[in-house]
Amino acid sequence: MAWRIPENPTFGAILGMGGSCFVSFVDDKTVHKSHQVWIKGRQRSCRSQSAEDDIQREAEVLQHLGPHPCIVAFYGVDEIAPGVHALRLERAPLGSLRDYIQTHADKPPPENIRLRMSMNVAQGLAHAHTRGVRHCDTSCRNLLLFDEHDPRVKICDWGGSIIEGHKLYNKCGTFEEMQYELPCRGRELGKTPLLEREIFALGSAMYEIMAWARPFQGLSDDEVEERYAREEFACLDGIVIAEIINKCWHEQYGSVQEVVQALSVFVCI
Repeated sequence: MAWRIPENPTFGAILGMGGSCFVSFVDDKTVHKSHQVWIKGRQRSCRSQSAEDDIQREAEVLQHLGPHPCIVAFYGVDEIAPGVHALRLERAPLGSLRDYIQTHADKPPPENIRLRMSMNVAQGLAHAHTRGVRHCDTSCRNLLLFDEHDPRVKICDWGGSIIEGHKLYNKCGTFEEMQYELPCRGRELGKTPLLEREIFALGSAMYEIMAWARPFQGLSDDEVEERYAREEFACLDGIVIAEIINKCWHEQYGSVQEVVQALSVFVCI
């Protein structure tokens, strides 16, 4: 279900909620992401478990990534109450792309806009890879939509990501949702190569953007898993970048930058 974004939010208004944190309004440009919401010195909302470790991890990943036009902007960490911290992040007034697709299911943007959105995701992920970062949970629920009249998307939610060579953050803290999960293909469960995982998930994100629906939307996770195990994937008929998505799904790219190069034939940035 899509999260309803308040029309005129005030400080502390909850704009979204993930597995461990709230996203709350700060001002027209920024939001807080934390396991607690405080307003005028009083706690207004609280998750059952602390997310301080996740907040620290995501802050370090975002700091390591640095600014990029296809990655949500990071403005530091605020102490919102004694010992309670929040990420200060760029606000996306339109919310997540997944929510937007669900609430505008019958009104997809023009194809050229959806192609540019696909390129945004690929470019953001390619930048992350050049910085030695793997997102580990790429999907349209972790893409933020900006500017309804000239839509662009940015990758968010880096709390489960890894930094290659980091002494602490060298293992994924999360996993992709089933429609975005690379099949084992004879490999041990949990031992699929991370680069191929990232590119497969990118293919599914591009599919969701271009088809304006998730792969096998409406099927259970078990049914999707069974189809993927049989190498059955969502129909790509009518999608102009079908070959690119198919190659992502079949491990035929050696890097995300190769996907960016393939998309450049179709996209004018």
